[in-house]
Amino acid sequence: MPSPRFYDKKSLRITFPFRSLPELMQRAIDEVCKTVQPPVELAFASALGTLSLACQVSRRVRVPAGYTCNVGVFLVTIAGSGVRKSSTDRPFMAPIRNFQAECDADLSEQLTGFDRARRVWESERRGLERAISAARARNKPIDDFMAEMAVLYAREPQRPMGYKLVVEDATPEAFVQILSRTHPTTGIFSDEGGTVLNAPVLRSLEMLNKAWSGDAIVVDRVSSGSASSQWTNLTLSLMAQPRVVERFLGKADNHARESGFISRCLLSRPDFEAGYRTIQVGGQFGDGMDDWNRRITRLLRANHPIGLPPDPPKTMYFSWAARNAWVEFAQRVEGLQQPGEMFFAIPDSASKMAENCARIAALFQCLESDSLEIDEAFVRAAINICEYYLREFEAIFRIPTEEEKDREHAMKIVVFLQEACVQNGRQPYVPIRFILQYGPPPRTRSARDRALRVLEKDGLARIVRDRSQIHLLLNPRHFPVDELKDMPNNGFAEPVFNQI
Repeated sequence: MPSPRFYDKKSLRITFPFRSLPELMQRAIDEVCKTVQPPVELAFASALGTLSLACQVSRRVRVPAGYTCNVGVFLVTIAGSGVRKSSTDRPFMAPIRNFQAECDADLSEQLTGFDRARRVWESERRGLERAISAARARNKPIDDFMAEMAVLYAREPQRPMGYKLVVEDATPEAFVQILSRTHPTTGIFSDEGGTVLNAPVLRSLEMLNKAWSGDAIVVDRVSSGSASSQWTNLTLSLMAQPRVVERFLGKADNHARESGFISRCLLSRPDFEAGYRTIQVGGQFGDGMDDWNRRITRLLRANHPIGLPPDPPKTMYFSWAARNAWVEFAQRVEGLQQPGEMFFAIPDSASKMAENCARIAALFQCLESDSLEIDEAFVRAAINICEYYLREFEAIFRIPTEEEKDREHAMKIVVFLQEACVQNGRQPYVPIRFILQYGPPPRTRSARDRALRVLEKDGLARIVRDRSQIHLLLNPRHFPVDELKDMPNNGFAEPVFNQI
């Protein structure tokens, strides 16, 4: 079976640092990538989201900068059709789904008992109220009845609070209502993020920002009063197609970024090339996923006692060496926000990445050990992950240069011509006016000519002038066209391969 494919990134993007991950996470992701064959970044997002949800209610992390924060993370992965988002997410989410089913069954039993106790309590309350009313009507003392009423209210049955670990579609009010009626830990997960990105809950980004920080959330409603969650733990893991994310980010004058929501997210856009996967028959997960599921299930049971509220969270802290590694990373990222430096255009994401690094390091520690002290190795692993996500954020949001725009246009023309060549009988010559008439936008002469010069420079095509006609001669190594007679490879230089 093939190992996970890692694609080199253009611009400042870097290869995903798979070998930096904790050993158990590596094994699980490797098996998913071999069996399902998604981009490795997609599998990592699923794994980290699951780990975050399993741990966030029981742990906080003391950041070396001097404050304590949640460990939950926000992940948004941009992935087009055909990358097998659902198939990738399903095995990682299996322990969550199974544990939620157990919690639901237990809560159902508790609610049955609560309903019985509530009916008995209501009957006693109504009896005392009638006794008080009768005593008042006869001008009798009611002190004893009032004392009984106080005792009765002191033992009023409380509705049991279960766990709602995954929320997929809810209004902001309903989301807070869920948090107020259940133990305050949940996750917004979707392997088809278009539904969630258009859901009402994401219209209140300030509320999600508060949830990321663990702050209290209050929503006032005219019909039924206010709902609140005093202590919030939230994991967000969304996978969505590029156009869906573009629409979401462009809504309301870029409010998703201006509000600080998207800068809190670990945002990535994995490269994916269809046509290179090997069809697997009867592929199955092995010991890696089995060990992963056992560990996640153990964390879920330890951190979410069924039928009981979770224990107060324990605070994790950095070892001395881990602290020094984190401080070095935070200082380096700060310096790279200066004018002309790598992250000058993305100070919003860069300013949050040191805290995200602390959160990820804490989660890695939780996966591999029950110790509250975070090892240096997990901090350095988190640093590598955060550097990857910083460069992804920069690549997604930076304004491209004119040269980059021309190259992007040229690549669109390549795709257009590859399809046109099949339809036009593999003709090696293409009139350049054909590109202007039917090719990808922008359909201007200047944009077309700049893009064609890129193709000439890269050896993909050559402009040929014949009297008043101007054609594009295509390289048969890059386009499905015939070779010209007596002109091998249509006159293009043969590629030279370096010996390795």
